[in-house]
Amino acid sequence: MEKSPEEKMTVAMNVQSGFNEKDRRALIMANDRSYSKVKDSGAYLVAEDPDEEADNFQEFWDIAVYLLASRRSSDSVIRTLQKRNKKMKEFQQLDYETLQEIKDLAFRYIDTVKKFDDSEEETVRHIPYFEKEGRLYLTCISRDDRYSYAHLQDGKVVFSTEETDPSGILTVPPELPIHQDRGTTSYIVGIPLTDLLEKAELLSPGELFTRMRDHLHRYIDASERDYELFVYYALYSWYFQKCNTTPYIRFIGDTGKGKSRFLKVISNLCFYPIRASGASSISGIMRFKERWMGTLQIDESDLRGDQSDKLIKYLNLGFEKENYLLLTDKNELSKVHLFDPFGPKIIAMRQPFLDTATEGRCLSFSPDETTRKDIPPELPARYAEEVAELRALIARFTLEHWSEISEDSMLSCSGKGIEGRLKQMARPLSVILTLFPDGQERFTEYLNARQKEIKRTRAESSEGMMFNYVLSLAQGEENLMVDPEFGKYYYEGKIQVVSSKMVATALRCSFKTVNRTLGGIGMVSEQKRVQTATGQKNIRAILVPNRKKWVEIMQRYYYDESGEEFFECPECLRGPEYQTRQSGFADNRFNSESCKSTEEISGTVLSAGEEGFDDTISHNPSE
Repeated sequence: MEKSPEEKMTVAMNVQSGFNEKDRRALIMANDRSYSKVKDSGAYLVAEDPDEEADNFQEFWDIAVYLLASRRSSDSVIRTLQKRNKKMKEFQQLDYETLQEIKDLAFRYIDTVKKFDDSEEETVRHIPYFEKEGRLYLTCISRDDRYSYAHLQDGKVVFSTEETDPSGILTVPPELPIHQDRGTTSYIVGIPLTDLLEKAELLSPGELFTRMRDHLHRYIDASERDYELFVYYALYSWYFQKCNTTPYIRFIGDTGKGKSRFLKVISNLCFYPIRASGASSISGIMRFKERWMGTLQIDESDLRGDQSDKLIKYLNLGFEKENYLLLTDKNELSKVHLFDPFGPKIIAMRQPFLDTATEGRCLSFSPDETTRKDIPPELPARYAEEVAELRALIARFTLEHWSEISEDSMLSCSGKGIEGRLKQMARPLSVILTLFPDGQERFTEYLNARQKEIKRTRAESSEGMMFNYVLSLAQGEENLMVDPEFGKYYYEGKIQVVSSKMVATALRCSFKTVNRTLGGIGMVSEQKRVQTATGQKNIRAILVPNRKKWVEIMQRYYYDESGEEFFECPECLRGPEYQTRQSGFADNRFNSESCKSTEEISGTVLSAGEEGFDDTISHNPSE
């Protein structure tokens, strides 16, 4: 009877001296389990939290075998083990050297199994791109549908039909699908053309930026800042594997606003754009994305599901590296499929996501219907060739500068008054700006301009307009002294309190709307003792509980065209504990870093329909 590979190895361990101590130790780790059972164990464990009672070294080894057998890189395996390690209690955590040892033992085990498994044919990987010895290998396609890898050698682009990856495994480019009826190639992934890449000129960062910006301007109508971001995002997408997080671009609006045009024109310049409709099946999207690992483009996607929706989960996980999605094979329940959702994504949709986590991963834009006469209503026949030429220029640029980009080269944006969400979204994009001689200056200028745009837009929102009206009353810009109903709140020409009724009357809305809106930004309802023309009285007023909350509200909802960014809260809006709760602020300068956490708010946060939030004046503080 033919011996199994495991039985052959056991015999060899006893009679051959070719096995060293590490080989023997790696084989012993399997504990008489077959190779497939070890992989199944690893596939199960990687989806579960660590077991406090289990042998962590063994569990980590099983996971490493599974990941290496799934063709994950050594760095990827170590990162996955490190993430799992952090979930363990401190005394159980393994040091970095131990994790490296586990990975090495797993690799030895797999290598040894292959030597004794006669049934295993030569492994061939079909991957669209990979890095070896600091060089990037990109899949290209000829005009007659022949595939090859392109890489730089002695400063020139050379092509090969196959390569060996860093693990020594034979690697060939994947192929685009053939239409089931017509038998023709379906070009649903944007791949550089071989002939154009071969003769592509190496442009400087500034020259390439101008070419890309002019191309976008030719076909879409946007602000200059938006063009700038779109170019940076498209360039960044070619280097996204160098970063640990990636933002998404999302176009939102009703039909006829041009969001599909934005989606197509911008994504066509991104790295390996993968076209998918919102109506496509989630399994189809995931499998095709897994095959090409490019920029996922989803059009007309009314993704109205919550966090339990599979595509929403996929998008949420794809924001950060090493967040794998594991799905069980319906036909073979013991088999687990691993998907890597990480990567840039451009989405067009009519309504916002229901899940706030997904919303938070998007740089959102709402296109307006264009009035420009020079933008063609339909993309012309020459468009495809223009895109192909520009894609070849970007690919040539990427091959040249691949080794110069790393996550460590992200530009700093600390201390610039930039809010956290914008920093999180913009920093990955900043890696591309390190290639520009004036990269830091460009990045700072862009962030400041973008922050102003965000603040202006937010100031024009319902929350912003209501807060700014309250502020105009408090500063005396809006004067109600002669008003028969509200004049009683003034003393010696200054307003003493701002009430919800003032706001509701001026903006012609209900108390419920005022309460809900101002409560949502952190203002509170409290009794405040103030001086009026008839004596001191306790009045329920709209207040800011502390200085930290004031800075946060100013950061988000105040905008002044003159450039004034910060001033102290008017006295009439200060809560009783405003002066005594200022930790973290040494001066009056705007400090966004201090706004990341919010102090406990004293008083009652305004809420819809709050009982007693009216203009009752009383001498009794408890009333």
